[in-house]
Amino acid sequence: MATPVLEAIARETVGKNPITKERKIGNVPAILYSRGKETEKVFLKEKELERVLAQYGTSSRLGLDYNGERHYAVIKEIQRDTIKQQLLHVDLQKLNDNERVKLTFPIYINNREAVESSTEIVQHILSEVEIYTYPKYLPEKVEVDAKILKEKDAITVNDLSIASNENIEILHDRGATVASLVYASKVSSEGEEQSE
Repeated sequence: MATPVLEAIARETVGKNPITKERKIGNVPAILYSRGKETEKVFLKEKELERVLAQYGTSSRLGLDYNGERHYAVIKEIQRDTIKQQLLHVDLQKLNDNERVKLTFPIYINNREAVESSTEIVQHILSEVEIYTYPKYLPEKVEVDAKILKEKDAITVNDLSIASNENIEILHDRGATVASLVYASKVSSEGEEQSE
């Protein structure tokens, strides 16, 4: 999967009103920071950013075309309007090849249909995992095969696609349960209890 690229425009606008005007024309205010350097204020194009988030999620490495140079960064925080879900602000951390970075990745479970039936379904217990690694070792995504549940009772962190990569430190207990097979009726009854 190729690294998504966004254009970053230097932001000199300050104050609530000018920023609101920029948001109305599709510019999202963001900051770009890196250790030991001054934080840079930029604008990102809302449509481009939403497209990247939809396709790659919030954990992937981004290319930023900024001031005539290509930089690489990761998203550290996103603020959205609680009602309209409009992007309000983004914090980006510039990547340094010589510094490890801590990131949280969603866990994707593949081949659910191979183990699910009318009576049993895969229950996703741990939906994301935190890792610590150098930028060049950042995975495109973290996934696991549900077919493991044909051989054992539960999928654990140790079964994840990144578990055997010695360059990636997983900041979770390796024995923590990611998913298991449960009776479909049990899940629906739990949901009914919660709604009550």
